[in-house]
Amino acid sequence: METQLSYLSLKPHIQNLTRIGFYPLLQTSSIVRKMLHNIYMKLVLAFILLYAVQQVIKVYHVKDDPNKVMDTMYLLLTNSDLIFKQIVLSMKVDEIEELLNTMKGPVFNQKQTGHHEFLSRVAQQARVFLWAYNTVALSTCLLWVLYPIMLYSQGKSVEFAIWLPFDENPSPQFYFTITYVWIQTSWVAYGNSTMDSFISFFFAQCKTQLSILRFDLEAIINRTKEEMKQSSLSFDDIFARRFRKIILHYKEIVRFSTNIQNIFSRVILYQFLITGWILCTAAYRTMNMNPCSVDFVSMILYICCMLTEIFVFCYIGNEITHESDLIVESAYMMDWLEVPLTHRKNIIVFMERIKKPIKLIAGFIIPLSNETFISIVRSSYTFYAFLKNTEE
Repeated sequence: METQLSYLSLKPHIQNLTRIGFYPLLQTSSIVRKMLHNIYMKLVLAFILLYAVQQVIKVYHVKDDPNKVMDTMYLLLTNSDLIFKQIVLSMKVDEIEELLNTMKGPVFNQKQTGHHEFLSRVAQQARVFLWAYNTVALSTCLLWVLYPIMLYSQGKSVEFAIWLPFDENPSPQFYFTITYVWIQTSWVAYGNSTMDSFISFFFAQCKTQLSILRFDLEAIINRTKEEMKQSSLSFDDIFARRFRKIILHYKEIVRFSTNIQNIFSRVILYQFLITGWILCTAAYRTMNMNPCSVDFVSMILYICCMLTEIFVFCYIGNEITHESDLIVESAYMMDWLEVPLTHRKNIIVFMERIKKPIKLIAGFIIPLSNETFISIVRSSYTFYAFLKNTEE
């Protein structure tokens, strides 16, 4: 597994997504197991679609009450986001497997001095982020069900944000409903947080590979000299071989980033579009809440989760652009006096090629950058302020 260190950053995500029915089993699995798992995946999708339909019906029934509409809308939008991700994931399995194979391949796992630290660091970050994000998301769902249980224990009537074909307040129906809602929301939260982390660390791996490329470019002269002392090859031959590997590595990174964008750009675009509405409706819902209540705390955690979703995409996209910008500087930092004239020309051509940084675009419309994150938050607050003033 040491030879696939790059892949380790996404291995926990694959395991989680497979466990909850969002991703197929490995090709090495038996035919029967794969068939049963495919049925399981379809049942999971149907289960989440059922919950979304119940929310749509609820919105229709309470359309004359803005507060009740808001209570349902932010969860409905979250569910629609997950359903879209599930559909894309199921349709793009072959393309995703190609990305994973690249991460398992020799170009992204070169056994060079210093590479291990870069790859180990991003793998550790992926595990910690996934665990933390899953934990916060599931904790939010737990608080969501604790609040109605507290109300019910006080003898108060409880209304859920989904349509139900029965009265949910009598004892057996209430406990059935609260269990159903908890399972549904937890499944959605776990799936959404895992999926977002999964996509994010594809991008993070791209950024890591750019950092490794810069490291190799800055160290190429010293490494060439060290290898020349231990072999009978000339400086020119060793340098040419190492520089070809750097060019190949860069081409593979560009191809990798382009494929990630082709697979997930529409998913990210949809998330950007609905997150503004989700943040607005969630913030609007907190207007009349007691800041010391469980319901208020759960909503703050939910808002933090939604902000994290878009922030991670924007931040990593911004980091990729910044890191690719620095490659030219790394080329300048080489000891040019040590490089033969013919190779200097090749380096100059390479530098012209890398002057255009890698920029990731959501849906080929919205750039993944820190400015985009600020714009989404600002637009959400503007709409929230409008609703608040209308309420007053």
